[in-house]
Amino acid sequence: MRWDIRNPGKTFGDRFVLVAGHTNPVVYATLAVFNEALRRKFVETRNEKYLNPMGEDFTLLPKDLLTLRRRDGLSGHAEMEGKTLFFKYNTGPSGHGSAPAVGQAFAMKHVGAEDVKVFAFEGEGGLTTGISHEARISAYGMGVGNLIYVVDWNDYGIDSRPFSEIKHGTPKDWFEPYGWKVEGTKNGEDWESILKAYETLLGSTNNDQPKALWVKTRKGRGYLKYDEVSHGSPHKRNSKEFWGIRQKFSDEYGIDFKYMDSPASNHFSENKKQMSSTLDSVLSLFDTVPGLTDFLANRLLDIADSIPKHDEVVNSFKKNPMSDPVIYDFKNYPEELYKNPVKRPLIEKRLESLVLG
Repeated sequence: MRWDIRNPGKTFGDRFVLVAGHTNPVVYATLAVFNEALRRKFVETRNEKYLNPMGEDFTLLPKDLLTLRRRDGLSGHAEMEGKTLFFKYNTGPSGHGSAPAVGQAFAMKHVGAEDVKVFAFEGEGGLTTGISHEARISAYGMGVGNLIYVVDWNDYGIDSRPFSEIKHGTPKDWFEPYGWKVEGTKNGEDWESILKAYETLLGSTNNDQPKALWVKTRKGRGYLKYDEVSHGSPHKRNSKEFWGIRQKFSDEYGIDFKYMDSPASNHFSENKKQMSSTLDSVLSLFDTVPGLTDFLANRLLDIADSIPKHDEVVNSFKKNPMSDPVIYDFKNYPEELYKNPVKRPLIEKRLESLVLG
């Protein structure tokens, strides 16, 4: 993707649509790590190029992770606002973001900026909805070759019955009959395999053909819960499983967690203190891994600089039609837009004739 983490509202940045918006905590965590790298570079250099020009109200930082699903904190569903403008639609249930993804790709293509891509992420369970069926048909009909659907193929939702017993076939069966180009990998946890599939997919010369990338994974990877039991089911606070995941991370990266194996408190403030310390331990890798901060911060800026400017498109829209006062001058709308109200006695007479025959 070509996007600017400091200003995700840039007109010609690639779009990210989380089709089922309830799978967003991993996006929050990723944005927090990315923004932390930029924050540290600003502290080191005092160079404002590392800052979001709209300030902290639009910057998701690690401390924001402590307020997930709490009042005035991060939402449990994807919301395109404030700190989470990276999301390009407010989404929730399965299939919810599929139609908006098609619409955004259509808008960019037909405004003359078809190199701006829309990446839509969904699991195969979401493809069972009517809206996703219609979106796949519409995408082909509209010729949106700048739409890339990414499907996490893991066979499970919240129910014990696997999707393979409900939804026949494979991702190729789900997209190719609609006219899409499809590539994927059965090694969905191997970056090299994923990138090879991407390279083949995006190497298509057909600018009118929507694209789908599928990756075969196992639901619950690295979570100590797998398949349907991992769906919407967080580990209990400070449980054995909760600390077990941190222990694995600790062993792999050589960091210590101050509260490892400590029990949960009855007080929110104490639990928040524990989690804050845990996040600080993870972020200490910026101090111990040589070059990590520089690489990540500067790579994010390089990606931002790659966003096309499309001056020719901008110059063709000198005026914003939504700012035209004529639109809102309803008193002077054409008379043919209106119908005279039906008088009440006439309505009563018609009702009486219907009832009495």
